[in-house]
Amino acid sequence: MFDDLNFAVSPVFLANMKALRDNSIKIIVNQGGTRSGKTYSILQLLILTAINSLNPLEVSIVSHTMPHLKKGAIRDFIKIMQSLDLWIDDSFNRTESVYKFNKNIFFEFFSADNGAKLRGPGRDILFVNEGNLLTYDEWKQLILRTRGKAIVDYNPVDEFHWIYDKLLTRPDVKFIQSTYLDNWDYLPKEQIDEIERLKDEDPEYWKVFGLGEVAKSTNLIFGNYVITDAIHEGDTVYGLDFGFNNPTALIEVTNYDNTLYLKQLIYDTKLTNSDLIDLLKEFNLGNNFIYCDAAEPQRIEEIYRSGFNVHAANKNVKAGIDFCKRYKLFIDSKSTDLIKEIKSYKWKLDKNENILDEPLKFNDHLMDAFRYAVFSHGAKYWIKSLSAFPVITNQKNNSFRNKLRTL
Repeated sequence: MFDDLNFAVSPVFLANMKALRDNSIKIIVNQGGTRSGKTYSILQLLILTAINSLNPLEVSIVSHTMPHLKKGAIRDFIKIMQSLDLWIDDSFNRTESVYKFNKNIFFEFFSADNGAKLRGPGRDILFVNEGNLLTYDEWKQLILRTRGKAIVDYNPVDEFHWIYDKLLTRPDVKFIQSTYLDNWDYLPKEQIDEIERLKDEDPEYWKVFGLGEVAKSTNLIFGNYVITDAIHEGDTVYGLDFGFNNPTALIEVTNYDNTLYLKQLIYDTKLTNSDLIDLLKEFNLGNNFIYCDAAEPQRIEEIYRSGFNVHAANKNVKAGIDFCKRYKLFIDSKSTDLIKEIKSYKWKLDKNENILDEPLKFNDHLMDAFRYAVFSHGAKYWIKSLSAFPVITNQKNNSFRNKLRTL
């Protein structure tokens, strides 16, 4: 059936296919830079394996959270199936996130935070997407219930991780490293240019996101934070960074006893302002402050007219970061994209690797939203006197903010 399909594949697909067919290999580890096509290629391979299987086949596709799966692996899975004219809507149980090719062959999608699934029945093939976001115990529960092969993919943003110590040291592991060059034919020029810009802007970012090499924890902006499941009540505000091709990002920030609890609420592309307003209505934000990118006054005005307490944010970057660094940070464990961003949020380096007072502009949408909320609100409401901290203001932004204020 392979030959009957109009199916374009990358070198990453071919490398994984060869490893999947090698009986001496138990685990296939895919370490790759951004846009290397590793997740898409693995899903292509698993789909083709399923439609060519003569035996019953159970495949589990797992990631850190269900929202992350829905906007990532599940979305890609549906796209691939539709492109092959194989998608049957009635075969997909959206409640259980299970797709049945037939009564004996199915894919199940679930998150690692689902304890019943994590410790439930086994499977023939396991695919762990963004494996660096799982704990070692979560991985052990999954692999112990996997009869056949396991595949893991991740961006190497962590300097130290159990994947390096526990997986890559095993003799039955195949290591596949990929970069955007392996996916060159399928990327728009704008994305390629953005990745290659990292060569000059930051050598370490280029190593991780361009070359797919392991990160080093140098010049990180926020190195001290805690991943937690704790929820606290307090003074809650929101930060909103607009996007379209880049993600639109909404973050919730709660100040409890001078400790900030952060939770991502929106992180998605292709959202129109109408889409965004519909999503905002789902979160029951009440009259809480929302601080937005001041460069988009028309979008802010439309959101304001929809009944939200929106304000143009103070966008002074260095002063804003310095202010945010005054607080202890606790990050919601299910905020996958926020965790990924803060792990790689770094100061820019010059050509002599001197640290500059400017963050590198790459994968920073939630971090910008975080700064908008904390600096714009906190400098006024969370400290007793503005004289305690030098605030650099923008008169135009302040005027617009005053216009929108609905206290």
